[in-house]
Amino acid sequence: MRLGRIAGVSLHLNLFLILLVAAYSYLGYGLEILIIFTSLLIHEIAHTIVALMLDIKVEAIELLPFGGQARIEDFTGLEPAKEIYMALAGPLISLSIAAFFYFLGKQSNPAMQFFITINAALGLFNLLPALPLDGGRVLRGILSPLLGYRKSTRTAVFLGEIIALVIIVYGLYLSYRNLTGANYLIMGVVLFWAARREGKLLLYSFMRFLVNKKGELAKKSFLPCNQVVGQADVKVREILNVTRPGVYMMVMVVDDKHQLISIKTEAELIECLLEKGPRATLRDC
Repeated sequence: MRLGRIAGVSLHLNLFLILLVAAYSYLGYGLEILIIFTSLLIHEIAHTIVALMLDIKVEAIELLPFGGQARIEDFTGLEPAKEIYMALAGPLISLSIAAFFYFLGKQSNPAMQFFITINAALGLFNLLPALPLDGGRVLRGILSPLLGYRKSTRTAVFLGEIIALVIIVYGLYLSYRNLTGANYLIMGVVLFWAARREGKLLLYSFMRFLVNKKGELAKKSFLPCNQVVGQADVKVREILNVTRPGVYMMVMVVDDKHQLISIKTEAELIECLLEKGPRATLRDC
């Protein structure tokens, strides 16, 4: 469900969140739902602001019961540091808000105490090293130079599924013992579903990087070509950093004697980068 636009970014509500809001509102927890929704919104706005500061184009944000997922137009696999900075923005603002009002001494107000608790929980939970949580994105950014984008994504997705299953089992245990595990069951199911979806979107996340250019090539039947000459030890990331929309890149790989070794397309370089990581060189391709 589309809620509106903030700073040019489309805001959507996940179906699970809509059902949760409806159920808790019916049970008379309207104020609590408002506090949770406000906290989620602030959390995601922080991500968006940092993304805009880093020149990352955010297409849409989908609010989930435990946070949100941002659909970005730019592929951040070339620059893992940007993904780390953007991912940390949400938990840091949530924890900062919780700490600010806690030390302000507003815990006596039940609504404010709930606001502090929700922001603290939101910040800490999202730091777990599991996709699609923010901590999972940080983990991917750290592992990407070592394992490559694909393997680091799969690792973080796997951790997300494991953590989700642990939460589900805990929810089942609480439900069996005293019927209080519904929240954990919902959170675990949504997290597992979101982790699976993140894994399925792995291919899409970097293919989208090429689709616009391929689509433009198919439409026009030609594109200007940017020819780059590089030696085998040049990092692939450095070459891809100079690519631009509407221009297709071809890389002539030469040896120390300036003899042509091979010709690589932009698509081949991106595939190599994802497999080998940001430290990949033309020799690795």
